[in-house]
Amino acid sequence: MWRNVMENKKKETHLQLFFLKNDETQNVEVVEVDEIDLEEVKSRLERGESVFITRKQEQKSEMNFIAYDLVKEPWYFIRS
Repeated sequence: MWRNVMENKKKETHLQLFFLKNDETQNVEVVEVDEIDLEEVKSRLERGESVFITRKQEQKSEMNFIAYDLVKEPWYFIRS
């Protein structure tokens, strides 16, 4: 059972690799992967690029506050 849980978690894991180019344009390449190719990372580092690795964050749903629904027009205070 433990193995099945670990396998399912592994399938859900998504990583983002950010490759920051070391040139005049300072381009950034973003790659989403399930497994990191260490040879690719090593190659990029040898070319002078920077590498940032992170978990892919879940997109949070937009919050809808009740107060926003109640106010139809923008309001503000006038200083007299």
